[in-house]
Amino acid sequence: MKKQYLGGFATVLIVLALQGSSLALEGKSPEAERKPAANRATTAEAHYELGVSYHERMFTDLDQAITEYEQAVKLRSDFAEAHYHLGLSYHTKAKLGVDDKALYRKALKEYKLYLQYLPKGPLAEKARQNIKVVTPRLR
Repeated sequence: MKKQYLGGFATVLIVLALQGSSLALEGKSPEAERKPAANRATTAEAHYELGVSYHERMFTDLDQAITEYEQAVKLRSDFAEAHYHLGLSYHTKAKLGVDDKALYRKALKEYKLYLQYLPKGPLAEKARQNIKVVTPRLR
């Protein structure tokens, strides 16, 4: 399983490097470049894969996972899996901390967004279960 994620991680790095080098060849900075929708989807996928890699090492890289998932959903707002994993990251961070209600609210929002975009998706039942766990924490 680790090998699979390492391969995915390497792919992400290659995609990001290629995007950066193509901008350099055109003489454009990444900030100045407006990416077309296809590139945004690819970049969103790359941020999502990085988030998964960081989330696996949750005790050391959970904040970085959150950052990557946030970038993924910023680039592609309908990226259901990224919403679910962002919610899971917020949920995990809240549980590891001191029951931070703000993090639980964020987790709840992300789980609901997953269900909005993929109501019958592979993580739908887990999202519903997590909503049931998080909701009482907000009272």
